[in-house]
Amino acid sequence: MLNIGGSVLGGCLFVLICTKFITFNKNKKTGFEASYIDETGTGFNFPVSLSKFLPEMVAPPYSNQSLSELEAQLIGFLNSYRNWPYDISGESKKSLYDHAIEQWKAMRSLPNAGPLHYAAALAQDLSLAYAFQEKRKKYPLSQFWKRDDVRFSRRCVEHGGLSATILATMPAFKTLGDDIKTNQKYRRAILTAIRYRDNPTSIPVNCDPLGKDIYESLHKAYQKSLEKADSTGFNPAENHIKTFNHEIYSFFQGVLKELDINPANVTKDSDGVYLGGGVLMVSLCHMVRRYAKLLTPTSRGNFNLWDIPSEEHVSWPHFIQAFRDIGALRETWDDIEPGKSGTFDLKANNIHFKHAIFLNIEREKFPELRQTLDTYPTWQGLIEMQKNEESLLQEVQTKAKNVDKMIQTVYSRPTVAN
Repeated sequence: MLNIGGSVLGGCLFVLICTKFITFNKNKKTGFEASYIDETGTGFNFPVSLSKFLPEMVAPPYSNQSLSELEAQLIGFLNSYRNWPYDISGESKKSLYDHAIEQWKAMRSLPNAGPLHYAAALAQDLSLAYAFQEKRKKYPLSQFWKRDDVRFSRRCVEHGGLSATILATMPAFKTLGDDIKTNQKYRRAILTAIRYRDNPTSIPVNCDPLGKDIYESLHKAYQKSLEKADSTGFNPAENHIKTFNHEIYSFFQGVLKELDINPANVTKDSDGVYLGGGVLMVSLCHMVRRYAKLLTPTSRGNFNLWDIPSEEHVSWPHFIQAFRDIGALRETWDDIEPGKSGTFDLKANNIHFKHAIFLNIEREKFPELRQTLDTYPTWQGLIEMQKNEESLLQEVQTKAKNVDKMIQTVYSRPTVAN
């Protein structure tokens, strides 16, 4: 009897110990709730990981990659979010930790990126630690073999401001740089990049170039992380093209007003030349660069506009079509059609514009823009067309066909009898 009682008691103790100390890694509870109050007095409650203060224990797997102190603390913080979802809509099963490390690795592969860029890649989605709320249903001791039923709901909309606020709690963030001035510059740059990652039009005009560079790099790294070996190439969807065209139209007049097209001072850095009468010749490369800074991050990603080469780009046909839809594209120049890329190879007073297009700004469609353009002095120079052997042959063939059509028209007219 004593043996049976001892066995029962021992079994109960074993079950109790198992349910008390054994946790299922998939549904492990994350951190604890803490509160942080920012400089405006706004309080943020979010799960905090104790491990963020013990980076030496958490970060060793990456210690061979020369981690900065801030990177180590961020990885330590994110370590407790290995089971915290990055997306609760069902589109992605990645955890917040996995996504952050993926972006961090992509950022490390970019040229000219440094420790601040790496830290920004880790910190850009920290708002998800607060935006998602865990709801856990526990089972009684009698059902000890069952895992907790864990569900996540959206507590609020995640945004860059919240990510920046959480980043500011990291001890190493407050000690960036070697002096106060550098510290303020670095902190402001990384906070600005994260705060306005999804809203670039709100980036302050006086933003430090470092902040803009980090912002650009965040999106370049994300684009790089999406690249696949079996990619079918550049093929934007119809809804993406529609959104893109809308953005091109929205910024059209603003972009043209900022172009350096003064005919009185044409240099190698000019964007083009205003020829008068509403017609301007402009470098498509320069136009695309200016547009890229204004387009939404989604459109820039869909049209590969985070890295913009000086030569032909896959987005050019879509830009040209958008200008055509606006009714501003001039299809030919002196009856000469553009090359295969849809652009002309021109010289304006010996200044070379290799990939240029002509735009015609009608007074009826764009009265304010046309008024601004007509304030420029009159163009007194020459526009020379540069032709290679292939384009010359194509032009000769085109003109020969036009002559043949004209001859056929003349001889096909009915003759009048005397």
